[in-house]
Amino acid sequence: MNIRLNNTIRAMSVALDLAEINSIEDKNIIENISNINYSQHEFSHHSKRTAYIALKISSQFNLDKQSLNCLYIASLLHDIGITSASNLKICHTSEKFIKHHCISGANILKYFPIFNDISDIILYHHENHDGTGSMGLKESEIPFISQIIRISDLVELSYNEKLPAYKQKEHIVNWVKSKIGIIFSEEIGRAFLDVSSKDIFWFDLENISFMDLILDKIAPKLDLTLNLKDFEIIAEIFSRIIDAKSSFTAKHSREIAELAYKISKHIGYSEEKCTKMRIAGLLHDIGKLAIPSSILDKNGKLTHEEFSIIKSHVYYTSIILDKIEDIPEISAWASNHHEKLNSMGYPKSLSSEDLPEECRIMTVCDIYQALTEDRPYRKGLNIDQAFCILHEMCENNSICKNALDHLKNALL
Repeated sequence: MNIRLNNTIRAMSVALDLAEINSIEDKNIIENISNINYSQHEFSHHSKRTAYIALKISSQFNLDKQSLNCLYIASLLHDIGITSASNLKICHTSEKFIKHHCISGANILKYFPIFNDISDIILYHHENHDGTGSMGLKESEIPFISQIIRISDLVELSYNEKLPAYKQKEHIVNWVKSKIGIIFSEEIGRAFLDVSSKDIFWFDLENISFMDLILDKIAPKLDLTLNLKDFEIIAEIFSRIIDAKSSFTAKHSREIAELAYKISKHIGYSEEKCTKMRIAGLLHDIGKLAIPSSILDKNGKLTHEEFSIIKSHVYYTSIILDKIEDIPEISAWASNHHEKLNSMGYPKSLSSEDLPEECRIMTVCDIYQALTEDRPYRKGLNIDQAFCILHEMCENNSICKNALDHLKNALL
């Protein structure tokens, strides 16, 4: 099975933007380097815009293919370390937060199956030309690609989606000019000033709804594919990010993955299909990156409004995974784990005819794991208690009896 790398990277960037929107609960914990008010930034398209700006700046330099590929991937994934922090509430100063997410992001990407040399680029993407950055590197000590991402990141943060570009471009350009020799090198700063002098640069930034098309026109052609094992490594990386978002689900996604794999082996699925089920388990809650931690970690009953927000996580799981066009079955198995046979599930209210065996298995695994896990408001149930509840759900035609039998037989 071949899975296109470019689609995978784009999907990951969507997940990271969703995570960034909802992880910055205290928006004052943002790098204070100018009088630009970053606290009002929406972050909803941060990765894509940063990648666009970085690619436009890179066009002023004669980068080789490998460097251009690294720039493209690193700019889309540059904030991957933010999502692995337990929560920005633990960060007492912006300096600690910035250094932490650089180190964390670099460590995560060491295990990326392709282009793992972007790790150092991520580590140093908050360095300043004058040496005042989080790691203390200066001038030519800072990797060149990190320097491009640095200016691209800050320009994107300076951009206000609520204003037309013509009302803010002069302010942003003047700010960049004022930081040449301080945050940015002369050559990087001048490269930005050159590309930003053209109207098309600002028109492109404005038209975020066409950003995939815009990026396709200027991005390097990543004519590379991942095999299923490589994709499983990426899924494993994201499962750890997902589980780290909530203080009481440290292993939830990985436990679901192992249950799904174990049941699949018990049924007699092919090894490839068993692996796909495991990947679906690893990624089934990726949409929770879009849910505020204050709701995920609430110690008590959710309000109707909070539960409505929680329910949206499976919608976002589908949005993210559907961008990877080569894995339609994994996306369906992962994103339908809250559907019920009696059409009382969410978000699509699917009926039993719409739910294949794989989806039914994923649902049973998720409910069983949720029942047996410790939560802030209760201890996890023992196996007998969990199966008692699951049998009641079968009788109510919520979940599939065959799927439940497969779970029981695989476990016992």
